[in-house]
Amino acid sequence: MIFGEEAAPLERARVVVLPVPYDLSLSWLPGARRGPEAILRASPELELFDLELGVDPSKAGIYTAPSVPIVAGDAALSHRKIEEAAGRYLEKGKFLVALGGDHSITLPLVRAHREVLGDFAVLHIDAHDDLYDAWQGSRLSHASVMRRVVELGVPVVQVAQRAYAEESLRFAREAGISVFPAHQIHQKGMPTEAILKALPDRVYLSFDFDALDPGEMPAVGTPLPGGLGFRQAVDLLAAVAREKTIVGADFVELSPIPGLFYPEMTAASLVYRLIGLKAKAAGWV
Repeated sequence: MIFGEEAAPLERARVVVLPVPYDLSLSWLPGARRGPEAILRASPELELFDLELGVDPSKAGIYTAPSVPIVAGDAALSHRKIEEAAGRYLEKGKFLVALGGDHSITLPLVRAHREVLGDFAVLHIDAHDDLYDAWQGSRLSHASVMRRVVELGVPVVQVAQRAYAEESLRFAREAGISVFPAHQIHQKGMPTEAILKALPDRVYLSFDFDALDPGEMPAVGTPLPGGLGFRQAVDLLAAVAREKTIVGADFVELSPIPGLFYPEMTAASLVYRLIGLKAKAAGWV
């Protein structure tokens, strides 16, 4: 397996893939807790050599950590366990790629990265704004995660949103969040230079699979039409990796559909491409 423990022992791996099978805060279709397993299950079917990048990202050493244990019904304790698990690998100097799970896992992951690595901005690629103060009574919801991130003092840049609450838009403007919604991308093209200008040198990537159009990625909890194509997504990630330093990443909200394999392959391909971009930019391969 590309992401399997046998691919590289922890001591020589530069990249750690951390499965986080948590979906306690989902508001519609359940199943994101099965996302990490599905991505790992698909990963052996990927070619190790990346034709476009011209490198074999697995040569950087990729270690798959044990899944973070989740405490059913206790979001705060589950988040603490996620933060602690991430921190252990970051303190060892590993580049961490977390697989969710619902989007609320980004909050403890950002906390861990900031504690160990210092300042950065979050590049939030998602169909939704995730800026509610609370959703269904929870301030730790997937729909509130970027509001909590902003409250940490971490800058946020948003790309590909199609669902944006009026209240969230007011908050985004007050907080100075740069927003590049999907309809403008489709009307005018990907504003890559503007996105790069909005980002500082150090970037944490948070990618919700529902940022992709459901024609390419139907296996998500809240699919919305009008999303990004896979090609648009990987080209944007390539530009960010080329011009900025990506300090960590999470990929969230894959909700596998029984009998439909291609969304899992799409997800695994995107994760592996991000690892390859980071490995090439860092000179690991």
